[in-house]
Amino acid sequence: MSSTLAPPSPRGAPIIGNIREIQRDNIGAFMSAFRDHGDVIRFKGPLKIDLFAHPDHVKRVLQDEHRNYPRPVKVQGCLQTIVGTGLVAAEGGFWRRSRRLAQPAFHREVLEQFADTFVQGTAELIESWERKVDSGTPIDVKSAMMNLSLTNLARALFRTDWSTEFGQIEPAVAEALRYTHKRMTSPVDPYKIPGPARNRFDGALKTINSVLYPLIEERRRNGGSDDLVSLLLNAKDDESGTTFTDDQIRDEVSGFFVAGHETVSSAFTWTWYLLSRNPDVWRKVRAEAIEVLGDRTPTVADLPKLTYTTMVLQESMRLYPPIFVYMRCADQDDEVGGFHIPKGRWVVVCPYVTHRHPDFWENPDGFDPERFTPERMAARHRMAYLPFGAGPRKCIGDSFAMVQMPLAVAMIARRFRLDLVDGQTVVPEPAISLRPRDPLYMRLRSAEEAH
Repeated sequence: MSSTLAPPSPRGAPIIGNIREIQRDNIGAFMSAFRDHGDVIRFKGPLKIDLFAHPDHVKRVLQDEHRNYPRPVKVQGCLQTIVGTGLVAAEGGFWRRSRRLAQPAFHREVLEQFADTFVQGTAELIESWERKVDSGTPIDVKSAMMNLSLTNLARALFRTDWSTEFGQIEPAVAEALRYTHKRMTSPVDPYKIPGPARNRFDGALKTINSVLYPLIEERRRNGGSDDLVSLLLNAKDDESGTTFTDDQIRDEVSGFFVAGHETVSSAFTWTWYLLSRNPDVWRKVRAEAIEVLGDRTPTVADLPKLTYTTMVLQESMRLYPPIFVYMRCADQDDEVGGFHIPKGRWVVVCPYVTHRHPDFWENPDGFDPERFTPERMAARHRMAYLPFGAGPRKCIGDSFAMVQMPLAVAMIARRFRLDLVDGQTVVPEPAISLRPRDPLYMRLRSAEEAH
């Protein structure tokens, strides 16, 4: 007989339960509940949420029984407002067909052809920083990494520099993501209430469409390019014979901005924050860059040799996973960890919590790239680390991130040391991705002088 035992719950206010704590600081609420109550926690209130922290339970939800745990209808609807029927929001058979269509374009060997594009974008950033290295003027690394990741994404998607479109789409995407996160965490959908916030969101969507549709139409009309959009336009599903429509391409590209640009820029930003706090690790990254690259321009062939740099990025994404939460909904009753999970209950998998589980991570709050040596990785539960998700819905763009990030970090660390400006309070902001709440100001120093 299956269990009827309910998971333990944090104390909450009458009627509203734990909703205030979750809305105020969901990461803090999740971590506190995990430390106090263990691997399966039930939150009280209008948002009926259970948190799963143990890798075994993560595996059940995201992999073994993933068909019983689709996204909640509310979450799916909020995402579809931005990305339509793209992979980020699709479910069921439509998602499976779209994944088959898109997957070949995201094989690592295909994405490696964009390595030179990523290197060029990083070189341009370094050149702009060269003019500032002696000024002592702080730079906002959060903004710089957002610009770098957006430039790389635009060039990979469309082989365009976006010289005019850039200033439009970045704030539009940011506004759309802010509002979508608010919709997901509110008991009452704010989109149903007309007002300035909804108008800003609708305006952001119009801006995104006004940029993307002309680029897609131009690419379909002219063809012949080797960018990602052209690969998607030419994709054909062998099973059904279907291809992507322009609307579907728009939805997929919008999804790349949500799941690609935001997540990569967050990972970049947290990496520089952690390197500024751990100068010995920065020295090792720089030493590897000099040993592998010398003073030449990197190529894709250098990626396998940047092993320590890759470990640093992996550890950065452990402490600050770009996608910090995955939300699912039990389609049928289930039993997890000896507790009854009723049909319709929302289930949260929070990598931020699982990545700090003391049963799988020694000194879990510490920064230690050596955790990701091959030997230590092989000995660890495979679901204890999931920066790109897990199971059939694992992020299709994980290779996109892991081609560009080691090359960029090695190039920048070879030339600069970035020192955190004193007096800043660096607080993670849980939105669609996990990024610093405020600008992250750092001072550039010549690597040769700082070493």
